[in-house]
Amino acid sequence: MGEPRRRSILLLHHDGQLLDLLTRVFEARGFAVSLAATQMQARTVLSGDRPLDVIVAGWDASHPLGGEVYKWALEHRYELRDRFVFVADEAPPEFDRLVAGRCLIVSAFETAEIIRVAEATARRPARSPSLPGDASWSDGSRPTLLLADDDPLVLTAMAELLESAGWAVTAVDSGNAAISALDQQEFDVILSDWYMANGSGGHVFQWIVTFRPWMVDRIVFVTERLGDAAAQGAPGRPVFPKGADSAGLVEALRKIAPPRG
Repeated sequence: MGEPRRRSILLLHHDGQLLDLLTRVFEARGFAVSLAATQMQARTVLSGDRPLDVIVAGWDASHPLGGEVYKWALEHRYELRDRFVFVADEAPPEFDRLVAGRCLIVSAFETAEIIRVAEATARRPARSPSLPGDASWSDGSRPTLLLADDDPLVLTAMAELLESAGWAVTAVDSGNAAISALDQQEFDVILSDWYMANGSGGHVFQWIVTFRPWMVDRIVFVTERLGDAAAQGAPGRPVFPKGADSAGLVEALRKIAPPRG
């Protein structure tokens, strides 16, 4: 048997002195260290074949490097979404919305806490890049799906489609009704229209971020008006044109909660 793989860490920060300090600390603790001081350097490391157990990234209002790299990772290395530890004296304004409870932020002056959180993050089991909500439902039950749309004809048609595809569907006609359902029950996957009069998809997403952050990875959106609203309001989540790509939509839902068989 060969030697076990060393834990790997990417250190991403604009401060060269802090990078030097953290490099020495983590190398002494047995980590294989990669360094980046720019977004391009970070993307190069993240795009490679080398596995990464944790990313320690600086992110504050005046140096948004960590946040920009995190946004890139949500699009290109989704399995690393909970592998980041952010270093900042104060959380940036968009931190909670973007990170959605997946990662912690630690002061640059608390070196011992950075080490503790990074090592705890590195010990987490690896996630699949393609099945963020992986489950097999080997007991024969069907995964649960919450469907929200304020158009009754679309709601009925989508519910029938998704039921026939293998999900146990709960259909509601507004974002507020979806929030009420989520407050009472946990669903394996959530499909929501973005534009609804009585509570939008954005309201549903923000409620999940605040009260059910572990379910952020389970939500998918449809919209009649493709644009930046959903992408900015729910970064990293899939958005499909309503009625135009049913096959792609079903495939995205299957990746989160695949029906049995």
